[in-house]
Amino acid sequence: MGLGRFYNPSGAISVSAIVVDVGTRLVRQEGIEIHLSPKAFDLLVILVRNRPNAVAHEELHAALWPDVHISETSLSVLVTQLRKAFGDTSADGRMIRTLHRVGYAFSGDAAIAEPAGLSGIPVCRLLWHGKSMDLFDGESVIGRDRSCAVYIDADSVSRHHAKVTVCGVEASLEDLGSKNGTWVLGERIHGIVPLTDGSSIRFGSETVRFEILGVDRPTKSATDSS
Repeated sequence: MGLGRFYNPSGAISVSAIVVDVGTRLVRQEGIEIHLSPKAFDLLVILVRNRPNAVAHEELHAALWPDVHISETSLSVLVTQLRKAFGDTSADGRMIRTLHRVGYAFSGDAAIAEPAGLSGIPVCRLLWHGKSMDLFDGESVIGRDRSCAVYIDADSVSRHHAKVTVCGVEASLEDLGSKNGTWVLGERIHGIVPLTDGSSIRFGSETVRFEILGVDRPTKSATDSS
């Protein structure tokens, strides 16, 4: 069974024993909160999102420690933390399977809980290097961490760089204490600022365009000035 995006407006998700809430960064097993380190949580999100497929060691290293050289045992230490938290062992492999010389796969019963208010229909989008990234009702974290709702793989972008909040056709942007700052229309933002259709946003040195879906835009002709 592939992993879907589970969201219940009442806030209760009961389709599986383990619920990974990416908005609050909380994990619950049969209603009981499981405490994980930040890195262990990030690893869990990656494995659950890719279940039942295995994720290679190289991919996990790149996602968890981008551009950082770490010990080969660091990943196995995180896996051990997850197994201990869920009462699993390498011999059992009920939750996490080890594929020797390949990587790890999540084999337990789990669901991803998206942030409250997230619908299945995109309302806005960000355009970056020809790539369109959908934004839904609710909060979407933007950053270089693969667990972010909007993943921007660029060195000047922080792991959790900024947050877009969408409510209908209204949207706002907030910097999350990023190292290189968030800029809207050429000005660095502080606090929460509104976004309008066509706004130019810069995360570090990466420029993106914000668009509200469904808005009619004039088509430029060959004689229009650029």
